[in-house]
Amino acid sequence: MTKDAFDYRKKASELEEIVAKLQDPDIQIDEAVTLHAAGLKLVEELEKYLNEAEIVVKKHITDSE
Repeated sequence: MTKDAFDYRKKASELEEIVAKLQDPDIQIDEAVTLHAAGLKLVEELEKYLNEAEIVVKKHITDSE
């Protein structure tokens, strides 16, 4: 996965949809477990992307000083 191919907004939107579904009191346990796993994967992907972006920003700041 390259940075250009990563769509942060899309992934964040998918995570929001999962959270909304998990808040449904009528959700079946099997679906909740599946959604929870998918949500954790999205969180990991988003955190990785943000951490890499932070490194790039810090490098730009350091280089401009």
